[in-house]
Amino acid sequence: MTANLTNLLLAPDNEQVHTALLQEISSYIQAEILEHPLIAEDSGKLSILLDGSTALGIADNISDIDLILVCTDECYGAITARFEQAGLIPEGSSLFMDVHLPGGKTGHYTLMKLSGLEQALLRGDLGWLWNASVSRLYHDPLDIGGLFARFIPLAPDVLMNLRKQTYIELRSCAKSLDNPVRRGEAFPILFQATEVFKQALRCAITVEGHPFPYDKWLVPVAEQLPAGERVLEAMKDFWSYLKDDNSYTAMYQEDNNFVKMEKRVRKVLLEELRLRGIEEPWLTEWWKYMED
Repeated sequence: MTANLTNLLLAPDNEQVHTALLQEISSYIQAEILEHPLIAEDSGKLSILLDGSTALGIADNISDIDLILVCTDECYGAITARFEQAGLIPEGSSLFMDVHLPGGKTGHYTLMKLSGLEQALLRGDLGWLWNASVSRLYHDPLDIGGLFARFIPLAPDVLMNLRKQTYIELRSCAKSLDNPVRRGEAFPILFQATEVFKQALRCAITVEGHPFPYDKWLVPVAEQLPAGERVLEAMKDFWSYLKDDNSYTAMYQEDNNFVKMEKRVRKVLLEELRLRGIEEPWLTEWWKYMED
C-alpha cells in the first residue's frame, strides 16, 4: 500500500531500478524480519512501513533504507526483551537494527508502539504527518494504512493552521532582515534570508494541501508542485545573491536583493492562497497572530 505522496520524486528513467529495490526490500522484510526468530511469534501484531527517501522514489547510492516496525503496546516489551537477552541491543534501549540488502544497500529498522504513533498523529506531529503522506506499507495487520487515512489528506483546520504558521514565519523572518540590511551585517542577513527561503517553500507546499517535509527535501518536493514551482522561480537568483557582496552592503532595505526576493515570493503565495478562496486576516495583519 502506498500513501498519496509515495514515489513523488521518482524519475521516469529510474522506475526499473526503483521497482527492483522495492522488491528486494519486500523479500528482506519477509525473510529477515517477519521470520526472524525473535520477532516471528509476534509478526501478526506488528505492521512494517518504509519511509524516508526510498519511499519518495529516490533510489541512489547514498540514501538509506528506513523501515519502521509498529507493534501493539502489549508485545513491545516482549520483543525488545528477547533482543536484549540475545545481546543484540543494550539493556533498556530501544530496538534499532541494521539492514543489509543482498544488493548492497544498507539501512536500519526500528520498533515503536502503536499508541506512540497514534499520539504523534493526534498532536499533529509534522514528522509523522509527513511520513503518513509518503510511507509504503509492506505488512499491515494493525491497519496503519487506515490510521494514516484518518489524518491524510490533512483536515481543513490542520491545513489552515500550517498555512498560517508558515506564512507568518515568512513575514517575521522578512521583517527581521530590515535592521541587518540597513547596518550591512552580513551574517544576520544570511541567516534571515535562508529562513525566508525555507519558510517560503514550506508555505508553498502547504498551499498545495500537504504537510511539509524535512528541510533536505523542501526544494525537490516543492519542484513537483505548481505553487512550489512558482515560488522557486521567484527565488531563482537566491544562490547568486548569497555570493554577491552587494547583498550584504548597508542600504535602505527596499533596495536589498533578499528583500526584493521576499516580496516576489510573497506576491506568489498571496495569489495562490487567494485562488483557493483564502482571505484570512493574518495575510495582511500577520504580526497580530505571531503568538497564536
